[in-house]
Parts: sequence; structure tokens; C-alpha cells
Amino acid sequence: MNKIPYIVIVALVVVIILMRSCGNVDSKETTYVKTDTIYKETKDTITKNVKVFSVKYVPVKETIFTSVDTCNKEYNRQTVYMDTITIDSIGDIKIIDTVFQNRLGKRTIFKDYKIPLVTKTITIIEAQQPNRQLYIGGNLFGDRRTLQMITPGLLYKDRKDRVYQLNVGVNFDGTLTYGLGAYWKINLKK
Repeated sequence: MNKIPYIVIVALVVVIILMRSCGNVDSKETTYVKTDTIYKETKDTITKNVKVFSVKYVPVKETIFTSVDTCNKEYNRQTVYMDTITIDSIGDIKIIDTVFQNRLGKRTIFKDYKIPLVTKTITIIEAQQPNRQLYIGGNLFGDRRTLQMITPGLLYKDRKDRVYQLNVGVNFDGTLTYGLGAYWKINLKK
């Protein structure tokens, strides 16, 4: 019975299985994301004159103790009112109002706050491409008792992790043999 067709069929099935299970080795890239918060500092002073929209007169009750001099002092007194408005954790705004002769004379606003600006930096680092490699070596063939063949050879590994082999061997009876081979990387992890 001739076993050569069965050996060829088994060899072809093994080659097909190896070729289907082998994938191309892609370069992997690593991504680093760095987030920074930068505060834009705002310090500003705005001074402006205030317009009067309505005037309401409140009559002063005349008493014995009220004198013209006291009324004149109160009328000509400059009074400063200060208010602070806090804006969360960003900062605050101070408002200073000046009242003179029953009129709002000036309004000064001090802005002192920091607005957070978030910047995002994305760094993509690509993996280094694999190099081509060339190996030199050899094989020894034999059975339990005798060494039958010595075959020195070369292996070439390309960038996609495929390996090709070239052998030239000599039997001990002087016969010269040649060999070619190809190997594919098997990805066991998916």
C-alpha cells in the first residue's frame, strides 16, 4: 500500500490549519492621557459713576434735638459701603459703593477669581517595528544507533514573524540533500 498520498494530505491539512490560525502581527500602540488643570487668574478693577433713576424724599421729623448743623453734617458725610460676593471656590468679587449728599457717587468693582481651564494631552506611542533577523545553525538526523545526516542551514525571520529555512545536508554515504521550510507564528491568545 502506497502511504505517500496520505502523508501529503496530512501535510497539506497541517499547513492549512497553521495558515488559518496565524495572524499578522500588528504593531501595538500605547496611549497615555494626561489631564492638567490650569487656572486663568483674573484681577480687575472697574470704577464707574452711577446714574440715578429715581429720587424719593423722606421727610425728617423736626424735634428739639435736631439742629441744622447735624443735618448738614449728615448730608455732607461720605459713606462707603462694601460688599463681597463669593463665587464657589473660584474666587470673589468686591463691590465698593460711595454715597455722598444722599447720592450714590461711585461704584468700584474688584474682581479676584481664577477660572479653571482643563487641558487634555493625549500621547500615542507606537510600538517599534520588529526587525528582520538572520540565524545560522544546523540539524542532526539519526535513529537510536547511528547518526545519519548533518544539515547546516540558515533561518530568516521577517517583520511579520514568519520564518523561512534553507538547509543543505550531507548523508554519511555522500549524498547531498537540500531543504526548504517555512514557519508561521501561532497566536494562542485571542
